[in-house]
Amino acid sequence: MPTATREAARPALSISLCLCLFLLALCALPARAQQEGASTAAAARTRYLSEMGLIPASNSVAVEEFVNYHRHQIGRPKAGEAVLMDVRWGNDRVNAADPEAVLQIGFSTALVSDRQQLPPVNLALVIDKSGSMADANKLTRVKEALLTLVNQLRETDTLSVVVFDSEAEVLRPARPLGDREEVRRLISQIEPGSSTNMHAGLMLGYQEALRHFNREGANRVVLLTDGIANQGVTDPERIARDSLSFNDRGVDLSTIGVGLDLNKDLLRQLAKSGRGLFHFVADAQDIDKVFLKEVQSLVAPVATEPNLTVTPGPGVEVAQVYGYDPQPLSGGLTFKLDNMNQGLTQVVLIRFRVRPQALDAAAPPTVRVKFGYTEVGTKRRVVKDEAATLSAGGGDLLRDPEVGKNFTIAQLAQAIHDMAQAVEAKRYKDAEGILNAAVAKTYQRYPHLEDEDISRTLLIAQKYQELVRKYNQEQQQSKK
Repeated sequence: MPTATREAARPALSISLCLCLFLLALCALPARAQQEGASTAAAARTRYLSEMGLIPASNSVAVEEFVNYHRHQIGRPKAGEAVLMDVRWGNDRVNAADPEAVLQIGFSTALVSDRQQLPPVNLALVIDKSGSMADANKLTRVKEALLTLVNQLRETDTLSVVVFDSEAEVLRPARPLGDREEVRRLISQIEPGSSTNMHAGLMLGYQEALRHFNREGANRVVLLTDGIANQGVTDPERIARDSLSFNDRGVDLSTIGVGLDLNKDLLRQLAKSGRGLFHFVADAQDIDKVFLKEVQSLVAPVATEPNLTVTPGPGVEVAQVYGYDPQPLSGGLTFKLDNMNQGLTQVVLIRFRVRPQALDAAAPPTVRVKFGYTEVGTKRRVVKDEAATLSAGGGDLLRDPEVGKNFTIAQLAQAIHDMAQAVEAKRYKDAEGILNAAVAKTYQRYPHLEDEDISRTLLIAQKYQELVRKYNQEQQQSKK
């Protein structure tokens, strides 16, 4: 399967064009708002690859990022509460003949409508101006977008601008925005250069952010790049280690990549260590995710070190976790979640098996959910503890429509992941069967599918279904 087992390095729609288009729309929210404050790289990149007819690496298909691409129907926290936890079953009545249950654990943070209410901002933009940024007029569009971004900042916000190619340069030292015309002139003068010294640019950005560090505000570097570090310090472990030293001093980091010729693992690691998000921009569908909604999450972190523990009681066992990377702990699972910013909604989905005899026991089958985080402002550690109980009954496994929707997306995303694994093992028939089953199951549940969020992931699965099916048909023909 030579055309579908590698990730070709073709250019995506330029990050610059995406920046420009959606920053122009900063003041005009779409009628159907999408999820904000969560990483979108896996979903965006997998969709991009499907349109190119290329199979993603299975380890790059993060199921949870598909599930959390859209905004979930979860309430917002009450006054004085940083994060709301919402625990619900798809159906809390379990059929003894088919004893399974799906648990959704949801989280949300407050959404601020007036930017003047947000904390002070200390923002360092680190911009890749290497030679490849000249392709498809990317740098020109980046400059147009940054000029628009300047208009969204408050005069009291602190802004610094760093550019890098083979070397790094501070175009604007960290100071209050003040004279917008001065910033516009500097941005307009950026021209493409040569190689990509990401480490030098990143270190300069951190240093500028530290120059005006604000203990009461948000201090963050935003790294925009379309390439792989090939000049100066190029060792990913060294770059990550040096970046973390600044994160430990209170400066956060978000990374934004475009195209296939980038070190996605490094960008994800940098963002995760930096209490930020890694985004991949493929086309206009991702603009809203990165450059409108991320504006608020960039400047308003609310909860750090979030940790989730899920412990099933007697007679209940975990059948499958959709995404994330949980670790076993005291008979249950623990999840180290990403730090939470303003405007977030996020869910964790787990399928459980229930032993029939547990439904007849005196105490009902129970799953205990414990969630802890540290509030950014008060530094107070908050812990929430809730028990989700089940009872004997019957009916639809996914009676709750919100759980049903998210679980359907999770199953499709899991199928894409499992398909990629099968392709890597050259089990192409299995790959086709995995996708066929997931697509059929989706239409069985939604025969008249109208939900755009489910349709988004379904379309990706169908493109891969067609690709793998075509390959298998060609293989059969060649054997005749």
